Amino acid sequence: MARVRKVEWDTRIKLLATILSGGAALVSILSFVAGRRTAHASDAAAGLGVVEVTRIALSPLADTAYSLGDTLHFATVAADAHGQVLHAASVHWTVDNPTIAHVDSAGQVVALAPGVTTVMVAIGGRTGRARVVVQPRMTELAIIGDSVIPIAEGTTLELRAMGADARGNWLDPVDAVWSGGDAEVALIDTAGTLQGVSPGITKISVVAAGLSSERKVLVTPVPSSLTLTAGADQRAAVNQKLPTAVAVQVVSRSGRPVPGVQVTFDPSASAGQVEPQYVTTDTLGMAGTRWTLGPTAGRQRLAVEVGGIDSAMIVTAEADPTAENTIIVARPDSLTAEAGTAIAGAIVIEVTDTLGMVLADVPVTWTALDGGAFTQASTRTDSMGMAAAHWRVGPKAGLQRARAQVGNPRSIPPVVLSARVTPGHATTLRLVSGDKQRGVVSLTLSKAIVVRALDSLGNGVGGVPIRFASHSGEVDSIIHTDSTGRAGARWTLGKMAGGVRAVARMEGTKDSVVTTATARPGRARTIVFMAAPAGGTAGRPLSKSVRMVVRDQFGNPVPNTTVRFSVSGGSASPRSGVSDASGAVWTKWTLGTKAGNQVLTASITSPAVKATHTVKAAPPPAPKRPASTKGRSTKK
Repeated sequence: MARVRKVEWDTRIKLLATILSGGAALVSILSFVAGRRTAHASDAAAGLGVVEVTRIALSPLADTAYSLGDTLHFATVAADAHGQVLHAASVHWTVDNPTIAHVDSAGQVVALAPGVTTVMVAIGGRTGRARVVVQPRMTELAIIGDSVIPIAEGTTLELRAMGADARGNWLDPVDAVWSGGDAEVALIDTAGTLQGVSPGITKISVVAAGLSSERKVLVTPVPSSLTLTAGADQRAAVNQKLPTAVAVQVVSRSGRPVPGVQVTFDPSASAGQVEPQYVTTDTLGMAGTRWTLGPTAGRQRLAVEVGGIDSAMIVTAEADPTAENTIIVARPDSLTAEAGTAIAGAIVIEVTDTLGMVLADVPVTWTALDGGAFTQASTRTDSMGMAAAHWRVGPKAGLQRARAQVGNPRSIPPVVLSARVTPGHATTLRLVSGDKQRGVVSLTLSKAIVVRALDSLGNGVGGVPIRFASHSGEVDSIIHTDSTGRAGARWTLGKMAGGVRAVARMEGTKDSVVTTATARPGRARTIVFMAAPAGGTAGRPLSKSVRMVVRDQFGNPVPNTTVRFSVSGGSASPRSGVSDASGAVWTKWTLGTKAGNQVLTASITSPAVKATHTVKAAPPPAPKRPASTKGRSTKK
């Protein structure tokens, strides 16, 4: 404010100086003219020549113009060598830089442009000089543009400030410094480059030569992107209205809603119609329309366009064919494959309407229901109304199923595909049942030995020859597997008790399985006395226990059999026993007191088995007489 007042004061002083200078110049000029007339008259009367000018003085010697168009006035005085003021008859004014100032014949200088120049006056061969400085001073500063500067969000704008001197001449404020208000709305650098940051209003200012000016800045949102807020991934039958309106939101570069923007909804050819087609966004930047699909099955597209956004948003909806107007044919009719392999050739689904017109771009979903998979599968029908896929069946032999779904499963039933899957070559032989059985020697085991021939995926393979063999007993030799890959053989045990083995081998391979069984001895048939004493002393125990072994008909020891003992003389202890694992049983026999043959009988009740052992009992030795003691002396 002090600076503005100083400029105003300098302007008033300058005006006063101009008036005074003009008056002085006028007096000087009038005096000069009168002097010239007097001198000419005097010189002419006296017959004297013109006096030589030796000195010229300009007043003032330097002056400054503070506005373009200001007028500076200079006065001149010519003198001879004696200091006598001369009245010049001829005065010539010039400036050395006429682009800065102009001088007329009266010595009146007008400022034209900033700078420094020299004013010169020539009289009688002499020249006088004065310095003129044109230095405009700004008295006003303004920002070019409206009172509110609009700028689009995310863009830049070069601002310009202009100053004016006291006469209203525009000046370029080269030392202008810019500054801004809210940096979240707009930014401005010191050179005057304005950048719109986000929608809003703020102020910017410029300062130069002690003056300042400010303007409001309005940052307007610019549509930058479209967001689909509703109506995505919808489907409906052809010619039907989608259940949900298609709605979008227009947002600016900073992600803020842009209201008042026209949105155009443009369905492609054969994609039905929308109502309304042109919608202005609300305060939240939202716009919506209802879309009725066209008559063509497949994907239909709706373009959403907004001015200022380069590319349109494409909304896609699925137009489903109707069941009553759709014919689906699958080829080939018969499908076969080995388990875990692909069916030879592609499976093709052909889709047409009831008039035979192909239905292109209709979705097709392939599903293997029994562990298989589809590869290189077309997800939509092509321009010929066909979709193809390769079916790799699952690992399980038998009947496998797959499903091809055309269009919407709610309106069109699926096409069910069936393939007959055969097992691969037999690679493995597995024991199914019949292992670790227990049976009686020479008898057939209660359960058959069952094996199964499998391929590499575990499927049973039929018709495979299986050879059975055993080193003990008899087993069926060669049996072919049935349709499930199973083969069973009956095993008759041999005559020897204990653990035995049988082997099943798959013909043509090295794979085999081993089954084991335990052969139990048969029923007791004999009792055999093992190294029993043949004689003893009557009334006394035998020197060692009597050991017996129970055996079956094949000589196998029979365990767990109760054997009872009876004697014709004396006693047996214990009187019964149970055979151990080796079929053995013992008893201690004390002979009777009578000499002669005595019999030990061992018997089994069930089955009735009996065995005897005879021992010859010798009479006991006579008792010894005590020795005579007659004639013996006793020493103490």
